[in-house]
Order: sequence, then C-alpha cells, then structure tokens
Amino acid sequence: MTQNRILSLLVSAALLCGLLAGCSNTNGDASHASSSASEPSSVSSESAPSSTAQADTSGLFNKDFDENSLFSVDGTAAAFEPSLGWGPGVSGCSLKSVQAAATLLVWADEANLSARTETAIEDAYTQWYDNLSDSEQEGFAEAWPMIKDDAAALLEDKDAMAGRLEDVGLDAKKLTFSEKDWNALEDVVDPLVPEAKGEY
Repeated sequence: MTQNRILSLLVSAALLCGLLAGCSNTNGDASHASSSASEPSSVSSESAPSSTAQADTSGLFNKDFDENSLFSVDGTAAAFEPSLGWGPGVSGCSLKSVQAAATLLVWADEANLSARTETAIEDAYTQWYDNLSDSEQEGFAEAWPMIKDDAAALLEDKDAMAGRLEDVGLDAKKLTFSEKDWNALEDVVDPLVPEAKGEY
C-alpha cells in the first residue's frame, strides 16, 4: 500500500516536472519567436533608410533614364507648337521667335532635360518632328536659328527682353529656366534640324 502510494507520488512528480518543463520551453519558444519576429523588423528598419539614402543620392532623374519609363519626356508637341507656322521675314516673326524660345526654355526646365538621356530627348523630338508635314518641317528649320538666338538672349538677360515677352503675353519675372536644361535640348535638336532651304 505504502509502496503504491510512493509510486503514484513519483509518477505525479514526474508529470508535474514534465508540465513545468513544457511550459518553460513554450515560454522560451515564445520569447525566441518574439525576438525572432522583432529581428526582421529591426533589419527592415535599418535597410529602409539605407535604400532611401541611395534613392536620394542617385536622384529622381538619372543617367539610366529609359525613354519608355515613367520618366519619359512629355509635353513635346505643346512645347514646340509656337515654333510652327512662321519663319524669317514673316510679319511678327521676332515676337513669334521670342515666344517660341521662352516656351521651349520653360519646358526644358520643367522637364528637367539636363537629367534625361540624349536618347529620351531625341526620341521625344523625333516623334514630334516626324508627324509634321513637309512644309512644317521646312518652316521649323528656317525658324530654329532665330529661336536659338532668342533663347541665348533670354538666358543672358531675360529682363532686357521683358518688353518683347510682354508683347506676347509673357511675364519675364514668372519665367524660370536654366542654361543646362536648354543646352540638353539644343545639343540634341541642333544636329537633327536640316539646313534651311530658303535664303534670308
């Protein structure tokens, strides 16, 4: 009888130890799991600033622009629209020229062309140019030298041209543009514009 009682006590003690050990492991596993769960978040929180810093360093616009990406050059037709329908010798051509130059300068700045690839700029320009009629292409070729001259003058001193800008409804003080963005456009377009056939 006493022996059975001792045996049952031993069995109970063994079960109790087993239960305690199980709880201890469960708690250990839970704490391990919680520490494991917290590890990825700390890793991700460390990697987030790193990737953000890389994005900031490389900049939004970079040399790897794909002309078919979200950063492709938009608004080309609207930007070149004032460059059509006139040429040297046409009445009001000097005002039309400064309007065309100012429009292209502002567009080049807003499109951040200095940060685009030459391919992206060329693609945007040629798509616009190739959709022109023969007479429009010829007219643009004749107007382009005047537009370049006025763009250079505006970059040098837009305030000195405030009167001409005002005559076409533009406010010199509200126009923002940069030489580097204009140069990015001019460097691509210049070699692609055929020599004007007319003599002026």
